[in-house]
Amino acid sequence: MSSYATAQEIAVNFIANASIRITDGKQVIFTDFPYVSGAFGHMIYTYPYFVEQNNDVTTLITNRFNDHIDQEKILTLDWDIVAPDDVVSDLKSKYQELIVLRETQLAEIKKNTEIQKLINPNAVIRPVILEELIEPSVTVAKEEMTIGNAKVTTYDTPTAGSKNLSYLIDWGGKKIYLAGDTGDVEHLSALPPLDMAFISPWLFENARRANALPDTKKLIIYQHKEEEIIPNCFTCTIPERGDFIPFE
Repeated sequence: MSSYATAQEIAVNFIANASIRITDGKQVIFTDFPYVSGAFGHMIYTYPYFVEQNNDVTTLITNRFNDHIDQEKILTLDWDIVAPDDVVSDLKSKYQELIVLRETQLAEIKKNTEIQKLINPNAVIRPVILEELIEPSVTVAKEEMTIGNAKVTTYDTPTAGSKNLSYLIDWGGKKIYLAGDTGDVEHLSALPPLDMAFISPWLFENARRANALPDTKKLIIYQHKEEEIIPNCFTCTIPERGDFIPFE
């Protein structure tokens, strides 16, 4: 597929919370996925990871909070990860920690299996099989990046308690903005005209009050709670888990 793909060749799905799946059928870009399901009272989700088996998958992480990344789960997936530098450091440390833990658990399983065989040689033993760990393919997000057929621009945007990056994905000329956790409106004026803008309820309210909402064909609220009402958001799209979001 060339970089001049049309909107009809790109599908956008809302998974839950800040997690979006964008694909042309072969290449997949996620944002903030996987995260810890239900973290901080956010949406619970299930996902059939096997469907990504033959896809070229990259996940863009905005910050280190558990409702934006599940460090243990992501280390069992053979995906490329783009993230802030503190998340990259976290993942490398977590991988080493889990390797040691997994080796300890495997040794314990082997020991217990041998004991059970001595006690009851005829017993059928089915030890719990631990998920394999995959050394993470992590890249510190840069201001400008190319990921397959997509061009990604990164904005360093403030939030409380963590670094946060907002991303602008230009895929085949279709521009999709994802705010992450920021409530900052200043960077919104630097955005080009958009096809989709994914923003949180608090960023929406800050931008509305400041008359700084992005220029977008479709304004989508994410990181909302189940059945949350967004006041003053009369023309917004408020997706439910799993919703397909078409381009206009």
